[in-house]
Order: sequence, then C-alpha cells, then structure tokens
Amino acid sequence: MNLANGDQLERFNAALLESIDGTITALLSRGVADALYQYLYRVHSIPKSEVPNNVEKVSSALQQTFGISSSRTICKFIAKRLYANLELVFPNGPTLTLPEYVEEARRSLLGGK
Repeated sequence: MNLANGDQLERFNAALLESIDGTITALLSRGVADALYQYLYRVHSIPKSEVPNNVEKVSSALQQTFGISSSRTICKFIAKRLYANLELVFPNGPTLTLPEYVEEARRSLLGGK
C-alpha cells in the first residue's frame, strides 16, 4: 500500500470512529458511547482505536443492547454520518447492515475489494 492509500485509510478510520462516537453520543449520550467502548474492550479486547476494524462487533453489541429494530436505526444514522464525513453519496436502495455500509464506503473511497 502506498502512502496515499495509507493516508486515505487513516482518514477513513478516523471518519468511521467519529461517526460511531458522534452518532451514539448525539442520539443516546456520552455515557452510552463510553459504555459501548468499555464493553467492547472488556468483552472482546477491542480498544477504542481498533473499533473501525471491528464494525461487526459494534453492530452486534448495539443489537444485543437495543434490539434489532432500534439497532438498525442507530446503525443507519452512523452510516449516514460516515458518508457525509467522507463526502460520499449515501446509497439508495435496500437498507444494508452497518458492516455492509462501511464496506461500500471503504470501496468508494479506497477502491479495490
């Protein structure tokens, strides 16, 4: 991976972390966001800095905590914020899971797989 792709990946991961953090804080509270990070670290050994590489675990934790319907809504808000942060067009069509939205955004920004 060349430096430009490394910079883009760093930008992507920062935007994803901000999208998760900002959305949960705005919708629920700072305390809920902090509790999510503590849960991910305690149960899955995922520090906050590694959250962008573990979106499936974030999605699963939200579903276990808030149920399927509410977690889908939260995840869609996270995805919309991510696309806005990256200045990408949010995809129309069927609702995707958070990991699917993240993968589509990653592909759009970084290209390739």
